[in-house]
Amino acid sequence: MSIAKHKGKGWRKDYPDFRDNSDDTKTLSKRQKQRGVKESVSEILARLNPPPSKRSAAAKKAEKATKVDLSQWCSPVEDQGELGACTAHAGVGLYEYFERRAFGKHTDASRLFLYKTTRNLLKWTADDGAYLRTTMAAMALFGLCPEKYWPYVEDQFNTEPTAFMYSYAQNFQALLYYRLDTKGIKEQILLDKIKDHLRNGLPMMFGFTCFTSLDQADDGKIPFPDRNEEVEGGHAVMAVGFDDTMKIVNPSNKEIVSIGAIKIKNSWGVEWGDKGYGWLPYEYILQGIADDWWTMTKAEWIDTKQFGLS
Repeated sequence: MSIAKHKGKGWRKDYPDFRDNSDDTKTLSKRQKQRGVKESVSEILARLNPPPSKRSAAAKKAEKATKVDLSQWCSPVEDQGELGACTAHAGVGLYEYFERRAFGKHTDASRLFLYKTTRNLLKWTADDGAYLRTTMAAMALFGLCPEKYWPYVEDQFNTEPTAFMYSYAQNFQALLYYRLDTKGIKEQILLDKIKDHLRNGLPMMFGFTCFTSLDQADDGKIPFPDRNEEVEGGHAVMAVGFDDTMKIVNPSNKEIVSIGAIKIKNSWGVEWGDKGYGWLPYEYILQGIADDWWTMTKAEWIDTKQFGLS
């Protein structure tokens, strides 16, 4: 029996907004300044790489890498169960990655807290999933509380967290988040940006349209869909690597062969895929059915020198 059939999804597709931060945003909004942010996204990211003339031979080689895997710095794979909380799982996983990469450890954060605060911003009460933009906004505004104080109990998804839980927000005030697939970006340029971010040690979260062939992908290799497949919702995951040589064949139509894929960290437990990880063909990006690409940054993370090409 397919694992995917018994797991929640929950990604709501969200279109680019001219107000979104991007990787080349050079200014700070009034709200960001009020939160104590002192540098723009582009200023922080500029510190990732030294000038070309000062890069080592290893760094120059890394710029052209055809395979990257950041999963060694990821926190353990979680299981969202039947809730539509994939966006919260992706957001928590992303934040925990940056903590582990920068400082060698992480605090196990509450996915249920993030799912609830995200839906509070949306004024939603049902288990209807969420937007990734709002998930990022909830992290920056409300923070993340430890899992031990607000554990993942599915039937408690709509319980309002206590004031004590909300007190953790102060640790997140310097968080900046930005979108890669800005309005009008060409799909190939987007794919190149995604791979460059991964080469620099910067994973992302994104959403993709799910088709019926996902039910046949318990090995983690998600095929590009046949034209006759039905849509089965949307799902958010983390992008933690890529492999230009990864080959994926659609089991229902073996003429559909994809070369090159993004390595994803899923939230369907370790029984799915390769201990919870899988692969999504580049073609999903090139055909516009994997979008809503977001990541985050903090000056204190980048200053640890654990990111970028050296």
